[in-house]
Amino acid sequence: MALLLEQWLEFTQAEGAAIQSAAWAKLRVIQARKADLKKSLAEAEARWVRENSGAVQKPFRAEVSRLISLETRNAELLAAQLRRAQAQQESLNDAGRNLRKIQRSYVPRTLPTAWQSYS
Repeated sequence: MALLLEQWLEFTQAEGAAIQSAAWAKLRVIQARKADLKKSLAEAEARWVRENSGAVQKPFRAEVSRLISLETRNAELLAAQLRRAQAQQESLNDAGRNLRKIQRSYVPRTLPTAWQSYS
């Protein structure tokens, strides 16, 4: 189980780096690997519980706490990236609106023409 938690730690650290550098394709790959690892981790935990049913102490508590802390940090990093992307999108929308206003002020509007048909 310790090896699986160490792999999760490595993936979580790589995930944080990918979020910070906005490497979204890399992040997708890391998250897919974490999803696969999650299955193995759940199986290992179930096996440990079966084998140590009377144990009161949880030996991996410190590792799990560290992982939870890192996962929380990654969620915060992702939220910050999302806020930056939304601000950039809003800025681009404003620029587009301004350009349309400028275009309307410099380009004369054409009057609709009336077509008449004689048959």
